[in-house]
Amino acid sequence: RRYLIVLLLSLIIVLLSGCQVWLMAPLPTVMPTAEFPVISSTPVETRDPMPATFTSMPPASMAIAVTANSLASPTPEPTSTPFPTLTPVIYSDSFPQPIEAPYIESPPIMTECDGTGAVFQSHFPSQVGGSRRNYHVYLPPCYGQDGRVYPVVYLIHGSIQTDSHWLDLGLARYIDEGIVSGRYPPFIAIMPYSGRLGNISSGGWNSIEGVTLGYLLPYIDDTYCTWKEAAGRSIGGISRGGYWALEIAFNNPELFGAVSGHSSHLRFATDPEKYNPLATYATADLTNMRIWMDRGEKDFLRPGQNQLHQSLEETGIPHEYRVNPGGHSDVYWADHLAEYIDWHTALWPQDRQAYPPCK
Repeated sequence: RRYLIVLLLSLIIVLLSGCQVWLMAPLPTVMPTAEFPVISSTPVETRDPMPATFTSMPPASMAIAVTANSLASPTPEPTSTPFPTLTPVIYSDSFPQPIEAPYIESPPIMTECDGTGAVFQSHFPSQVGGSRRNYHVYLPPCYGQDGRVYPVVYLIHGSIQTDSHWLDLGLARYIDEGIVSGRYPPFIAIMPYSGRLGNISSGGWNSIEGVTLGYLLPYIDDTYCTWKEAAGRSIGGISRGGYWALEIAFNNPELFGAVSGHSSHLRFATDPEKYNPLATYATADLTNMRIWMDRGEKDFLRPGQNQLHQSLEETGIPHEYRVNPGGHSDVYWADHLAEYIDWHTALWPQDRQAYPPCK
């Protein structure tokens, strides 16, 4: 019995000693963390910085571009290596204001006399750059109701815009207000879609020049009550559209009474002398053509615009050239939109009876 008692006491002493050691053992101060494999990041290529006036296009404007592209002809356009986009545009949260013009297959023969013009999108047939090309149109109030023709201004958008560009800037509102107030005579505005063809070609038949002269002008003259003379036909454009307006007018002065280029894209590095207004002014007969050019003082394309101005000045060709505060942006063009319309309409008669009958 004495032996069992001694054995039990020994076991108790051993157990108590182990518990003391366990209780006195220090706890870890930091919990262990799981180890994950390190994934090395791939360096991203840094492109050349864009001009200071560039900011990215907002979703609303991208939606406009997608809509216009989806309406464009599915026929492939001529293939070529496009030059880099050089038409950066400033956007704010609320500008430009996208328009929502209906698509009309057959244009109306007249409009209401309610003080508001009709704005819509349609298409015209072409054998250059696709079988169907889109355009926006503004028809004045009371169009087609007095049996007379209307002067027409053709307005071309920039390289990253669409045929709604001029309307997004507020064109229809300015024309409506001007016609109602008597500031402008009623007139038609045609805004064609240049698309990719406008950026990969410089002139000639397989270009926007060929589309305009071979298909757009004849279609518009056949479809609408237009004044079919140079005195009643004007053309203008913004940025790359300014190049096209000057290129087309300088090569075909018998068709247009006036041409305007706003922040025009003029560079020999982009367009060869054969078509470039920087060269063609020297051989064109611009005696009877009114010419307007303007730009913002910070426009990154100002060297070419200055060069054409100086060339016209040295040659003695009358023209207007204005430099205003601002850059190469929608904000700039919208600020001067009323001036553009004032200039294009300046020589058109206010009296509707002075216009020929529509046949």
